[in-house]
Amino acid sequence: MSQSPGGDVRSHVLDTFLDEEGRIIVMPAKHTKRLQLLEHIAATLPPATALDETEMNARLRPFTDDVAMLRRYLVDYGMIQRPGPDTYVIPAVPVHIPSPTPMPRA
Repeated sequence: MSQSPGGDVRSHVLDTFLDEEGRIIVMPAKHTKRLQLLEHIAATLPPATALDETEMNARLRPFTDDVAMLRRYLVDYGMIQRPGPDTYVIPAVPVHIPSPTPMPRA
């Protein structure tokens, strides 16, 4: 089966930033690569589900020991929501965050 060019790029990003066990080696600095990695991780979460912090940590721990950092990225990118303390909601439909607008130079 052939892959689309976008699939090849995504595969390369995942190969670059995940080890053989699927754990994050380093978080990508570039927005587009970070977005691809986070989309991959968010796709493993059960859609339309509310989880407490302990449950969310258990879902994210296979990817990194720094689950707080990963939770924050997923919230910041809109892939999960945090309506209150100790509660995380995975949307039914994935959210795509556009690239940030560069800051004007002074």
